[in-house]
Amino acid sequence: MTHRTLSGLTAAVALLVAPAVYAQDDEPAETPKATGTDSNPQELPPAPPKPADAKPVTEPEAPAEPKATDAASEGLSVRIHDWTLGVYGFAALNVMQDSTQSFGTAAGNTQLQRVGTFRGNNNQLQLTARDSRFGLKIAAPATSWLKASAVLEADFGSVQPIESNEQTAYITNPLRMRHFYIKAETPVVDVLAGQYHDLFGWGGKGFYPSTLAFLGVTGEIYHRQPQFRLSKTIASRAVDFEIAAAAVRPVQRASGLPDAEAGLRLAINPWQGIGQQGYGQPQLSPMAIGVSGIGRRFEVAQFVEFPGGSNKVNGWGVAVNGFIPLIPAKSVTDRANALSLTGEFSRGSGISDMYNSDLTGGALFPTLPNPQNRGVDPANPPPIYVPNIDSGIVTYDGNGKVRTIDWQGFLVGLQYYLPINKGRVWVSGNYSQVKSGNIVKLTPIAGQSAVYKEARYVDGNLFVALSDALQIGYSFQLVEQTFGGDGAKAKNYRNEGGLHFFF
Repeated sequence: MTHRTLSGLTAAVALLVAPAVYAQDDEPAETPKATGTDSNPQELPPAPPKPADAKPVTEPEAPAEPKATDAASEGLSVRIHDWTLGVYGFAALNVMQDSTQSFGTAAGNTQLQRVGTFRGNNNQLQLTARDSRFGLKIAAPATSWLKASAVLEADFGSVQPIESNEQTAYITNPLRMRHFYIKAETPVVDVLAGQYHDLFGWGGKGFYPSTLAFLGVTGEIYHRQPQFRLSKTIASRAVDFEIAAAAVRPVQRASGLPDAEAGLRLAINPWQGIGQQGYGQPQLSPMAIGVSGIGRRFEVAQFVEFPGGSNKVNGWGVAVNGFIPLIPAKSVTDRANALSLTGEFSRGSGISDMYNSDLTGGALFPTLPNPQNRGVDPANPPPIYVPNIDSGIVTYDGNGKVRTIDWQGFLVGLQYYLPINKGRVWVSGNYSQVKSGNIVKLTPIAGQSAVYKEARYVDGNLFVALSDALQIGYSFQLVEQTFGGDGAKAKNYRNEGGLHFFF
């Protein structure tokens, strides 16, 4: 995208009030937008006359990581006294029709309503613009040893109170903090401090699948957290090698320790292909593979009515991600016949929240024993256990021992760009699965039919780029879950359409 050289505060105001119709390529729907656009440039409005004492303003410098997909866009950008301000985002409308009333706007890992229930026997229709978002990137003047910047990104996807009505849920949405972080780049090490994608699963690095569905889909590692991350990238023309480690907000604050995440990532730069993440705009990306891990500690309140202490247990997880261009692309503007593969494998215990916080499988803490038959007298209610950790991550077994719940998932996806208008029409498909080997065993027999031990997801997507900024899509999605105990299955079929304007 071509940026016209502007000067001073007057130029900044002129740019920001101009209509946001300038063509560019957008980063994935679930991450800040990457640079390196290759779209047809459009002219900005004429700049106002330059003040006589104004100094010439040079073109903004390229971001420090042009090959990576975690840098915010310079989509609508201006430079003032060596400070750079970039504005980016998109306006969206998504329409979802479901065969059951199991899901909100996102499907993910929420438990399906089974046939025979009211919500399992009836369909629903939703329209939402909640995923629309906007972001700012502010870069300070660089020195010989430091490049400092900040990203502030928000949308309208805040979780609503259970008692909220539909007007509140779909229309009067408060802002949600997505990515708010500081980045400091030095010759020795790079620092990221704030809220961003987890290092576990290498979020924001080009591994997300191409789909109109809201990320993350069933069985996909997808999570954001406040964190303090250190990383080092050894870059060359042939390959980029990155090593990183992060201290992350613990899933249980009572643990007293941060989660620890670490990862290695290798990108082969000459092996370029087209990758679309979520329903963002396609971009040119190198073949890459990432390996990551997480370690965490839990201190779960004793399984008694009035705990006086806690029981400790550790959680862990490993993930492998890949982006492989099977048929390379010529460029972002000529991507006809490009074919790319994305994949992920993950395994761990006590990490259900890393697949989105809605993955619990229906697991709950068991009820406390009631040997005195309390509850007969309303003045003497039955004993109640109040956990100090979210459901679905750990539980107590029949012997009163705290146990972590195991999960294993994988996802594979293909995206192919048709030889129509240089690849401006493309299709994609994904298959994913997640299962637990111990969730049924850890659930009392009476409740085993209420938890699911396995889920699978299939989708097919069609996208059309009407212009460099306007994109439409259609998706068909199937989610199937297998429940414990009776082995019953539940399914939901979703038809989804989307219209997105990127800036």
